[in-house]
Amino acid sequence: MNNNLFLEKINYREILAHKDWDGLIGGGLIQRIFDLPIIFLNRVNEATAKIIIEVPFALDAYIEKCLIIDHHDCKRAPLKSLHFGNHVLCDEEYGSVASMIVDFFDLDAPDEILDALDHIERGDIDSNELAYRMFISFASSIGSFPYEDLVKEVRVGRWERIINWVNKKASSKEAELVKGLSERKLNNVIEIMRNVKLITYNTQDPLDIGAARLALLTLEKQAKIGVMLGLDDIYARFGIIATMKKKINLIPLLDELSKLSWQSGGRSNVGGFQITYNITLNQAINALREAILKRKREINL
Repeated sequence: MNNNLFLEKINYREILAHKDWDGLIGGGLIQRIFDLPIIFLNRVNEATAKIIIEVPFALDAYIEKCLIIDHHDCKRAPLKSLHFGNHVLCDEEYGSVASMIVDFFDLDAPDEILDALDHIERGDIDSNELAYRMFISFASSIGSFPYEDLVKEVRVGRWERIINWVNKKASSKEAELVKGLSERKLNNVIEIMRNVKLITYNTQDPLDIGAARLALLTLEKQAKIGVMLGLDDIYARFGIIATMKKKINLIPLLDELSKLSWQSGGRSNVGGFQITYNITLNQAINALREAILKRKREINL
């Protein structure tokens, strides 16, 4: 591939990478080519002259003169609308953005790590031991995940250090707590409606957030749509909506939530939202139910 296409015309200023394992490893690999600072985040609202690696977009995102590298929703909104004024590299044949970057830019990374990333990305952590350990290590360190340290190791190819950190963290006391909390959450699932289930978490407790992320993987298998909703005292604040069903499209639901003045964005299979005003758990559940029913046909539920 002619990488000069992306080097000749745009002076990219920084890298924006998704705040997860795939974004971290993909970001570290891209830093081998582009010597730029990297920022990890969960949603892009606005960007100019940036390299964006797998980060979901806000529905009203303003993106200009960027290099967008992704493996999700290549032909679906909102990514398809960003081709004008941006370079877009997207291929849904790849299970992870890191695998795609390795091939597109002729880089190297261990097959065992790329394979684990593919499993994590499709929510199948139980059939790959490294994928399971990587996910647990992430979930048990939500509040202190060492993005900056690990991305440096990826950049220089010190993969053994990454594996050693994963193994140590996946065997930690925090990891055991996360697994226990996750089981409890699955015993207290709230059914929003048929085929849509919800779990809650404490936004002030990093281990509880990690437990919810782990529980959500199981919830997506139990229902067509899984929701994790974060509570700050009595008020609902944040949420993630996810599905493993390929026919379901969450974009219409995220769009409907944005009409409630919830800040939302994401992809067809996963999205996030932030509630910008005080609302109780029951009120949030009712709002989610109404939004789903309103767009049920478009969601394909």
